[in-house]
Amino acid sequence: MLLVALAIGLALASPAVAERWRQPIDPTYPHITAQSDWYPAETATGAVRRTPRGDEVRLPGGTWVPCGFNCAFTLRNSTVDFWRRYDVFPQ
Repeated sequence: MLLVALAIGLALASPAVAERWRQPIDPTYPHITAQSDWYPAETATGAVRRTPRGDEVRLPGGTWVPCGFNCAFTLRNSTVDFWRRYDVFPQ
């Protein structure tokens, strides 16, 4: 009985634990969402900022990277399509 109660307690607590680690959306910067070219259900959202050296996009881990071709392309290739970019999974 104690194990069942403990399991139920952990199941109820896990969304709160996950929410603590999720980054809040920063209203200071505009955000873009990039969708995977290979798996449409996979997306990544990141903030975009303008610097003297050009635009940068923030990856989900918090790292700011310079935008290459455009910020959506950079975000997609750095996150959801990362392994496809390097041909780790040939077609």
